[in-house]
Formats: sequence, C-alpha cells, structure tokens
Amino acid sequence: MPSRLPGSPLDDPALEAYRPFLQRRNHAFFAELERIRSKYGSLRAYASLHLSLGAHRVNGPTGPFWRWREYMPNAESLWLTTDKLQFQRHAKFRFQRLADGVFELCLPDAALEHGTFVELRVTAAQSGQPNGRQRTLKRVPAFAQWVEQNAVVPEQWCARLWAPPQAYQFRNRRPIRPPFPRIYEAHVGMAQAAQEHHGDSVGSYAAFTRNVLPRIRESGYTAVQLMGILEHPLYRSFGYQVGSYFAPSSRYGTPDEFKELVDAAHGLGLSVILDVPHGHASPNTEQGLARYDGGSYFFSAKENQWGTPSFDFSQEAARRFLLSNCRYWLEEFRVDGFRFDAVGNMLYLDHGANDDFSHVGRCFYGKDGLPRADVHGELYLNLANALVHEIAPRAVTIAEEFSGMPGLTSPPEAGGLGFDYRFAMGIPDYWAKCIAAPRDMGSLWHEMTNHRPYDRTVSYVECHDQSINGKDAMIWRLLGDDMYRFMSVNTDNWNVARGLAFYRLMRLITLATADAGYLNFMGSEFGHPEWLDAEAHAHRQWRLADDKGLKYAMLAAWDREQMLGLVRPFAQDFAQPPRFRFIHEQKRVLAFERGNLLFAFNFHELEAQKGLRFAVTAGKYTELLSSDETRFAGHGNLVVGMPAMEHFTSPLPGRREGDISLYLPPLVGLVLERAK
Repeated sequence: MPSRLPGSPLDDPALEAYRPFLQRRNHAFFAELERIRSKYGSLRAYASLHLSLGAHRVNGPTGPFWRWREYMPNAESLWLTTDKLQFQRHAKFRFQRLADGVFELCLPDAALEHGTFVELRVTAAQSGQPNGRQRTLKRVPAFAQWVEQNAVVPEQWCARLWAPPQAYQFRNRRPIRPPFPRIYEAHVGMAQAAQEHHGDSVGSYAAFTRNVLPRIRESGYTAVQLMGILEHPLYRSFGYQVGSYFAPSSRYGTPDEFKELVDAAHGLGLSVILDVPHGHASPNTEQGLARYDGGSYFFSAKENQWGTPSFDFSQEAARRFLLSNCRYWLEEFRVDGFRFDAVGNMLYLDHGANDDFSHVGRCFYGKDGLPRADVHGELYLNLANALVHEIAPRAVTIAEEFSGMPGLTSPPEAGGLGFDYRFAMGIPDYWAKCIAAPRDMGSLWHEMTNHRPYDRTVSYVECHDQSINGKDAMIWRLLGDDMYRFMSVNTDNWNVARGLAFYRLMRLITLATADAGYLNFMGSEFGHPEWLDAEAHAHRQWRLADDKGLKYAMLAAWDREQMLGLVRPFAQDFAQPPRFRFIHEQKRVLAFERGNLLFAFNFHELEAQKGLRFAVTAGKYTELLSSDETRFAGHGNLVVGMPAMEHFTSPLPGRREGDISLYLPPLVGLVLERAK
C-alpha cells in the first residue's frame, strides 16, 4: 500500500531536520500579526502609508486644503517645488518636521491642481560638502501617482499631481479565479504592432486594451500578467528597476487609461496580475527611492546580483511601504494579484548568489554552514500574502523563486509563506538543454512533474527571461535563420519541420503535466521570430499569427486548440495530477493519464511506433487531438478524423488495467479521452 503523501512542510519527513526553521517562520508571522492587529486594528489598516504620506486633498473647518507628508528620517529640511514656482524654493512651501522622521506641508486648495508638476528639494543630515555647504537634493516624491519623463532631456523625470475632477468609475467585477489558470505574460510597451512601430515608440494602454486583450481572451487564456507597469526610469530594465512604486508607467498612458485596461480585462473575464519587484529598486537617486533622504533610506548595504539597492526588510517602515504598495494596486486599480519577482533574493541574506541549491539543505544553510534565511524577508512575504488575500480573497500571488524553498505555497500555520502558486523555473532551463542535445525520457518525466506534493506550481516552456538581454527564444534555438525563409505553407524544410514538431511537443507536454497552472510569454504561442530588447525592438508582429499562409498562424492555432479545445472543456481532468503509464528510452516514448485523458508522446525524430502497446485504465478511448495535423503545420500522418477513431483496451489477466494499441508517428503527441 503506497505511503501517504505529506500535505505540508511540517508534515514532510524529508524536512524533519529543518522543522525548527519552519516553526520559527510560523511563530514570527503570527506574533507580528497579533502585534499589528493589537496596535493598528488590522493588517489592512497597517498597510496604509499611501493614505497618510504623499499629497492628499482633505477637508478642514474652513474648506478643503492640501496636506503633504513625507517620511525622510535622514533629512534636515524639505521643500516642495512646482512648475508655477519655476521649481524654486519658497518659504511657504517648506515642510515642517513632525515626529518619527515625518515632514508635513499644508497648502491652500488653490496652490495645487490636477497636472501640476512637483518636485522635492532635500537637504540631508549627511550631505555636507568639504566647504561646509549643504547640497540640495532633487527627488521625485515617493508616493507620486503620475511620473513623466522629460521629452527634451530624457534623463530627467518629474512627478505630476494626479487629482482628476472625476474619479474613474469601474464597470466590471473581478472575475472568479479559475482552478487551472492559463496566464499570458505580456508587456504593454512591447505589445505594439510592428506596423505601428517607429523609432523608439512603444505601445499604449489604450492600444493594448483595444487590440491585445481580445486576442488573449480569444486564445483561451484566463489571466494576463503584466510586466513593466510600475514606473521605471530605465526602459531596458523591463520594469525590474522601479523608481516610482505607486505610479503606472506614463510611457503607455495615464493612470485612468491603465484602470480602463484592467476594467476591460475584467469585462472579458480576464484577471490582471502585476509583476512587482519588491526585493530591489532602481539605483537612480533623482528618479527613484535610492538615497531618497540622503541616507540609506529603505535599503540594505548588501549588494544583490544586479548591483541595485535591496530593500532592508528588517525596517518596519520598509515593510509597511511595500505592504501599502500591495494594497494600493489592489484597491486603486483593482488588479487581481501579483507575481513577486526574484523571491529567492528576498529569502536569503546572501541573496542566494552563486548557489545551485542542489540539496534542500541549501535552502536553510549557506556554504559556511550557518543559517542563511533573511527572517525579515520571510516575514514580509508572509504578511504580503496575508494582506492580499484579506483585501481581495479572489486575488492570486505567485512566487518567481529559483531555490526551491519548501512551503512557498503552504499557509503560515503549516510553516509556509502563503503564496497561491510558484513558477516551475527549472522547466525552461531543461528545454534549453533538450534543444542543445537529446535528453533521456526519464529525466523529461521527472522535470515535468518535479515538485513537492503540497506545492502548487505553474509550468511554462519560456517566459520573458528566454527572450531578453540577448537571449534566444526557444523557437529561434530550434529553427535559427531558417524561420525567415521557410515559414510559408508552400515551402518545405527538414529543420523547420523538425523544429516545429518538437516545439508543439514541448508546449503540449508542459501544459499536460502542469501541476496547477500554465504560462505563456507574449508571442511565443505562434513562435515569434524576433527576440526583444531595448527600444528598437519594442514591438510584436501580430500579423504573422493572423496570416493563414504562414506556419506562424498554424502554431497559433495549435496553442489555441490546446487552451480552448483541451483545457477548457476538461477542467475537471486537469484538476487531477498526471498519472504515469509508460516509458521506453530507446523508442523515446512517454505516456500518462490525467483524469479521463490519455497523453501519448513519441519524441523519436525518425521512427514511427506502430501497434505500440502499454497498460492504461481499462475502457474505450477516443482520439481528441494530434500535434501532427496539417492545420498545425504537421505532416498529416496522424489526423483526428470525423468521426474520431476509437480504441478499446484488451484485458490483462489479474489486473484492472487493460492494454491499448496506438500508432504514433515521429515527433507526435496524441491526446485521447476515456469514456466515462
């Protein structure tokens, strides 16, 4: 009789040696949560810095006025400057120091209006020069909701007061969270159609709402995951060096236009997940939070792998700032959750640098044998996950985490961190190795299903990581320059035919084995032919996916059929884990069941399998989908007909299973349904 699978990290015998770490994490979270609720009333009230700091129009005894507060513990003096003042310091615009590092400025209602350009001027306690003079620092307000780049001097950025006379009115409710999310990762700026691209132009919120959201929905995805929304001064950072955490990037439009994007997505039944880098920030000082008050501010002295400032999670002010950021995006823009970037860098004091985490013990002890956990980073992540689900129970949180830390998707009481999902980051690396040289089938099955039973993972062939910073997307690694010459339906090329067949198998088996969800990067569904990097490549060739004379459109049809024809109608089957059935290394064959679905793959490039027999759950099986159909740019050697072919299992003496016999051409995947 098989042993019972553990349901949590604290229930896992393999982690018994690390139980004290898990329990410490558990106790720290609940102790802090109790302290917060006792002092502030709730976690939501605790995450409210954006409601007290920054600019707010408030009603006083004699009418409305502006109250502006800034947290700058290292500052000696602080001024607000505006375009109306020619950005000069004036006595009436000087802040008064309050307690606990907070400065306050109160202004008449007429002093500021919607669209006013605003900057801060700071003299810091440690900004003295050799001649005794103090240097005045220029800063973009930390809680600015609208920050623009200077069109004439691109190095300069300035905040504008966002106070429209009428607030945006949302029309649509958040969609219900699906049991098996299909996530479409996208970048608004790079989603610009190639025909509209000129010079350094980028896409807009309005164009994305109008042109891309319907495409995502029609392709069968249930959520759009947006990178690069939080304002960032360096476009080539792809949004991973944030300058202004409370401002949607003005490159693509106004805050209200981003609200319209989220609202329209909800109207289409799509969730919107924001990619948030809460582990580190932009190193820029005049455009971001680095040395905001002339001191270290929210950041640690330790460098990470990018050489950017890392948040110091031991500071309560830093934790509250980031928690307030989560609340802000959930409430102000009604996003549906977050993909937390580089979680591994938040979990470890050494940021997990130069470690392959080949053993689970590496998640708890460094190479020096000492505990390596950033306990305050763990605490922040626990609090963030609790806050998100308190504010929006339907929201999702996803961890992009490379070390395999146990319990990321387990609740705090089980020693976990409370995420809904984690990315299966090893799968893209594995596919890259498979493309470089054939791998054994056993390693394929292991990599596709390698996760702890209590972890909920999202699988993907590639995300943006495989397409930026000079890296090649999977389709490019398979086809190379031939993709520019032989993607017409009227041309034949062995390398392209082989590459497309393998590409279809990669995507099908990754989806079919995915534990709790699936992700695709924008354009990969049709094998986009260009890698994307920098302003000059900020576009997508959507027309290729729509041209029926090109094999790109056939790849798009394959992806759409997987989402709409396979996952959507068989959601109950995908709610069950894959069940291994058959493997043959020499024949390069792998088969498994998932609910009432049977998946069979032939990864051999030359040999067809005729009359391949193996044991499955007994019953009648009907062919549903073949990767070899000509409508998917296949060879047509195995086509699901009308009516579809049926297969009946043969009895096996003394066993509940039965034998099935299948025909599998080279590099083909076949999906069958068992009659209920």
